[in-house]
Amino acid sequence: MNYGTLLFWLLLILWGAFFLAFWKKSRPSDFKTKDITIDAMFLGIIILMGAVPQLGYIQILPWLSLTLMHLPVLIGAYLYGWKKGLFFGTAFGVTSWVVALTRASGALDLLFIYPWISVLPRMAFGLLSGLLFQLVKKTPKINKAVWPIGLASALLTACHTVLVFLDLYLCYPSLIGSYFASTSPVASGVAITFVSAILLGMVGEMTLAAIAVPVTGKALERAQKKIG
Repeated sequence: MNYGTLLFWLLLILWGAFFLAFWKKSRPSDFKTKDITIDAMFLGIIILMGAVPQLGYIQILPWLSLTLMHLPVLIGAYLYGWKKGLFFGTAFGVTSWVVALTRASGALDLLFIYPWISVLPRMAFGLLSGLLFQLVKKTPKINKAVWPIGLASALLTACHTVLVFLDLYLCYPSLIGSYFASTSPVASGVAITFVSAILLGMVGEMTLAAIAVPVTGKALERAQKKIG
């Protein structure tokens, strides 16, 4: 068992213990038909986006993909808190893992066949998203405005990118470091292209999140209040 496998199972066990410790406070009677419908709707969107090529995961370079999968996770976390955020983030990670197993191309994409790379950062992303949005909602004056939700969504999207590449570096420091460590002109040019593509992609993902999450989230929130 290598370091990455050990880290994955250790963190998965810790996540399970943490999740159950808080979830057990909810009795079975608390799980209503509406909750099941909400879960099914968001899971359906996440699975559909992951299954359709160039929809949830957009290949921009042979070794780099961008994602729109963070959007349903953020919207779900905003509406329903950390438990749903963690659940939807895990679903995001599982789709990333399956896509890597079936459609990965390039050295970087292939690393996502390992669940400690594809799943763990997305679980953390969903959890952090739910916790931050719950904190925002505790201040009604802030929550009423659109821009704080947009700003939080953009920052969480940047956090997602950082989590993924931090995890990549912690598990595979030699490989990831090789993109930056060489002093040869050719390697330096590759490193600049690599970093530029990541930053541009992250900015694009942040911009989409800053617009889509508050608009969609607020609309769904108002619709839910009307339905009751």
